[in-house]
Amino acid sequence: MQPHREERAANIALATLCAASVVLMFLPLSRPIRAVRACVAHVFEPMVFAGAQGTERLALVPKRARELMEADIENRALREEIARVGMVKAEMESVRAENARLAAALGLKVAEGKTVLWGRVMERDPAHWYHSVMVDVGRRDGVALNAAVLAQREGTVVVLGRIGEVLERTSKVLLVTDEFSSVAACLSSGTVEGLIQGQGTERLRMNYLHSEAVVSPGDQVLTSATSATFPPGILVGAVAKGYARDPFLTFQSAEVRPAIDPASVKEVIILR
Repeated sequence: MQPHREERAANIALATLCAASVVLMFLPLSRPIRAVRACVAHVFEPMVFAGAQGTERLALVPKRARELMEADIENRALREEIARVGMVKAEMESVRAENARLAAALGLKVAEGKTVLWGRVMERDPAHWYHSVMVDVGRRDGVALNAAVLAQREGTVVVLGRIGEVLERTSKVLLVTDEFSSVAACLSSGTVEGLIQGQGTERLRMNYLHSEAVVSPGDQVLTSATSATFPPGILVGAVAKGYARDPFLTFQSAEVRPAIDPASVKEVIILR
């Protein structure tokens, strides 16, 4: 019974307000009537009294009622301003975080004419885990085919791959672990160079190392100055083991552990 009683009371109140509104619409526009109409209008839509026209309408209302209405309007305006300030603060925090990431990226030895673009990983193909990922930037953002793609691991910029396909709003990143990927690289000493080649697995292979070069597990592998795609000195990975030397080849090879697991990458750095 209680819900029905409350519903009837609400309906009666609504009917009363509607009737009062209709009566006020047809009554002569005397000052008291206009004051009552202004008060009723304020109940339903307080912000119509904001601005110069609203001030004129408030002038018709008795002083005490006008002060209450003005206080209510000011309170609502302040709440909106606080909400706006909160949004601006959130945007500033986002920009500050973006600047921090850009500052790290700008530590790269980027060739003249290239700029840094951030993108987010939006799709991975489970059937080709070590082949490619899709990112949310494309041709409209200035992404070009074969552009270098990097990632961050604990504040260090590392090689992820290169752009293999460009669409209007998205791009496909061909990972360094893909069997069609290759990167000119060198050991951290800088005196031993070779070619990093993807195997389609979680490991890379570094070929064409000098036959007399000393290669030890744990040696860092960096991009070489002879790389046509990547800036020099970017971490590619670390030597996991050296392969037995083939007497029929003039070079030796090593297995390399990539610097980052593609599955952990959420953001990428693209050099435009």
